[in-house]
Amino acid sequence: MSFAENARDLPRATRAFCAERIALAHKALLYAFLIFTFIGTQPLVVTTPEERLAGNSLDRISLFAMTGIGVALAWARRDQALAILRANRLVIAAVLFCGASILWSDYPELTLRRAMVLGFTTAIALGIAVSADDLRLFHARLFGVMFFVIVFNLVATVLFPEQAVTSLGVAGIYGQKNPAGMVAMIAVVISVTYVFGARSASEAVFGLVGAAMAFFFLLLTLSKTSTGLCVFALGVGFLFWVAHRTGRGFALLTLGGLVLALAGLIGFAMVHDFEGQAMLEALVSDPTFTGRDELWAFAWRSALQAPWFGHGYGAFWDVGAVNDPLVKLEPGTWLGDVDVGVINQAHDGYLELFLHVGLPMTFAAVLGFAAALFRIAGRAVTGRSAGVQAAYAMMAMLLFLNLLHNFTEASLLMRGAPFCSVVLLMCFVGARGRPAGEILS
Repeated sequence: MSFAENARDLPRATRAFCAERIALAHKALLYAFLIFTFIGTQPLVVTTPEERLAGNSLDRISLFAMTGIGVALAWARRDQALAILRANRLVIAAVLFCGASILWSDYPELTLRRAMVLGFTTAIALGIAVSADDLRLFHARLFGVMFFVIVFNLVATVLFPEQAVTSLGVAGIYGQKNPAGMVAMIAVVISVTYVFGARSASEAVFGLVGAAMAFFFLLLTLSKTSTGLCVFALGVGFLFWVAHRTGRGFALLTLGGLVLALAGLIGFAMVHDFEGQAMLEALVSDPTFTGRDELWAFAWRSALQAPWFGHGYGAFWDVGAVNDPLVKLEPGTWLGDVDVGVINQAHDGYLELFLHVGLPMTFAAVLGFAAALFRIAGRAVTGRSAGVQAAYAMMAMLLFLNLLHNFTEASLLMRGAPFCSVVLLMCFVGARGRPAGEILS
């Protein structure tokens, strides 16, 4: 007999009591997880390579506590949990593979600790997902937390400019501008989609204020990647919204635009004699992507040393000053001269995951996230209320942005990365079944 059948046999008062407890645990876990993800236990503190290697005891305690609640919620809704896991089987397989890589890891102890963090994050996200019975309320809570996160960053920037402002842009509480830009980008998407699902004028106004504040912080970070991706994603989302509203006519207009764009691209290539380097230099001001080309070449060569299974999850960067992968490089380039520990990712999520778990599992993970994106995008179109459609649109846009963002930053199944935690949560919530009361859609 399933849990749902057992629940129906319980007295009405007992069922109501259980539902209230689950709702309370969901709310507490969601807030705790989001605050832990976007603010952390030590805001405005920039960790050293040695501290990253040792880990943080307060982080561990927080993760243990949240995981306990997440596992309890998943067990209480185990039928729903199993359905979510089946829908995301490739993503779950990749998470399990990260843990299994301890068997061949270059540094098994580090792999064990870091794979546990990823596993705990997955369990917490699953617990939140199975208990997210009202998608509009879930979206509203996300919006509320991100509103607080942006305000917290802006206040910290004003009060502690020596720490929050760098020569490259505003970093807020994150130490660097790129993580700050990424968080602001996520906040903009959550806020804008919240507006489209507003049930009242006050909700819409509040959402617009949140979106404006988040976009203002995004501009302060001077993060060109996050700003460009944010504008692009909102533009694509708007086109889908218009297409959904207008139907076939817009689809034909879009198809004509794509044909013209393709013709323009071919003409552009002809002007530059189809030379890739010349075309790249004409499109971007810095074809090296601020020196990432050297880092990508190094990461690619290193990944090819263990192409099938990788070096082990979390066993390439932040492995100690003596074993740092860049130590053996010859001086003379910025990559060879950089201080040990400054570079702790490949600045490309696909290369980064390739380094950790090999090419086959990287391909499987990307396929899993892409499948989740298409599944959730489909629900965004077929949802039965504006609030639910907006929630699914938010999830789809965040998954879409994550796949693009990982071309220049690394967050794909990277433990501790805010985007990784958010994407896992979106994959699981987006895979929830549709209960009889149509709360979700």
